[in-house]
Amino acid sequence: MSININSQATQKNIVIEQNKTQKQNDAVATDNTKAANPNKDSVQITAQAMNLNKMQKQTSSESQVNMKRVEALKTAILNGDYKINTERLAEKLGKFESDFDKAFSS
Repeated sequence: MSININSQATQKNIVIEQNKTQKQNDAVATDNTKAANPNKDSVQITAQAMNLNKMQKQTSSESQVNMKRVEALKTAILNGDYKINTERLAEKLGKFESDFDKAFSS
């Protein structure tokens, strides 16, 4: 009994070609699905991001500098009338550092 090797090789090639064709068809079907449903993507914004956006809008609408206060301080400094309360300054710096550590250590 003889075995036709060429016949078996041809059958393997046919199976390989069928697999390639199936993969190509699947890829085309996937591309067509994506093209048919372009609006399927979505974005969700966290509550923190919405709050941050809200805060940014509020601060951008408010005046950043109180020019009357700046001019009053400039005048007091130039005249030598401005006195620094060192105890109050140290207290506020300590509070700032404490708040800063709490905010970034969590």
